[in-house]
Amino acid sequence: MTQIVIITLGTRGDVVPYASLGAALAATGDRVRIATHESLRRHVLEAGLDFAALPVDLPADEPLTASRLARLLAARWLDLGQAIAAAARDADLLLLAPMGWLGYHVAEATGAASMGAFLQPLEPTTAFPPPLVTTRSLGGWANLHTARAFRLLGQAPFARPAAEFRRRLGLPPLTPAAMFRRMDRDRWPVLYGFSSHVVPAPADWPAHRPMTGYWWPRPGAGLSPRLRDFLDAGEPPVFLGFGSMVAPGVPDVVEEALARLGPRRIVVQRGAADLSTTRADILVVGDEPHAELFPRVSVVVHHAGAGTTAAALRAGVPAVTVPFTADQPFWAHRVTDLRAGPAPVPLRRLSAGRLAEAIEAADAYRPGAARVADRLAAEDGLAAAVEQVRRLGRSVQ
Repeated sequence: MTQIVIITLGTRGDVVPYASLGAALAATGDRVRIATHESLRRHVLEAGLDFAALPVDLPADEPLTASRLARLLAARWLDLGQAIAAAARDADLLLLAPMGWLGYHVAEATGAASMGAFLQPLEPTTAFPPPLVTTRSLGGWANLHTARAFRLLGQAPFARPAAEFRRRLGLPPLTPAAMFRRMDRDRWPVLYGFSSHVVPAPADWPAHRPMTGYWWPRPGAGLSPRLRDFLDAGEPPVFLGFGSMVAPGVPDVVEEALARLGPRRIVVQRGAADLSTTRADILVVGDEPHAELFPRVSVVVHHAGAGTTAAALRAGVPAVTVPFTADQPFWAHRVTDLRAGPAPVPLRRLSAGRLAEAIEAADAYRPGAARVADRLAAEDGLAAAVEQVRRLGRSVQ
């Protein structure tokens, strides 16, 4: 029996897929613990896994951009390192999300194996630029070297506390550049938890860093009775929700856009932006499971987070994407390229008119969305990931 510890930081979407992966590993006999924020404890425990708290929680009162997340975490990097070391005290294998690099040093100190487990295509490649930088190709050479440079730049806020953490662990100095060189030289494995039907694997994508397919959320308690009754009462509605994304003026734009749509059944998820409406024919809901809700709507309007994008594609429903930050523009453009939705409406260009027009145009993309859903239905990303953990994990023992 192997003790596996998963290290992940971020929002709910950065934890739920790992809880699914952890549950799949536990079902084959492993012991699994997830170390993450206290506010996300519930998702870990509901999956039947052990939980270890990390000493930082993330505010939900404004957009959590990549740079802001880095600043928040860097200020507590040493504290996070100590908590990760404690959580991994008995680990045989550490699975590390992109912000879980401290676990790499812990594994080196303890002799445990480690591997990455990523939800975004962070692999340097000539095929496309790094998703957190731009959605426009820079050309093959520039795509590859920009991704390598950005990978290093992403470590800059953590370099000094990471060096101190290694000193406390009794390890020799290791710069971020040297760490990535060693990872590449040692063929350090990484699992990518998305589908090659959504992000086609480039020719230069390394075999020891496979795309396994999605790690779908585990079935939950189902839809709330109020929402279920609304869905049962008429035609499939439009869904609109931006999850944990917040930006000034968005609620007013949304309300005006909904008014332009006229009499149409709509479900609005309140979310962190506190979206609402005074119309009696629109249902405003809180947190509802996308896996149960999206197959019952006609259009999904969302912020193009990795998990929400995946859920809409799985449901075979056309999507209108309003990317706010980070990797969201990348996923929004993947939806468009797959003919599963119209062109994105970026936050900086968001207006009531553009949003309403995109929703009205979305139905034409139903065939493309259905094609993607059929392909995703044929995959079992969790089974593939478990198999790869067994195979690749042995290579770093």
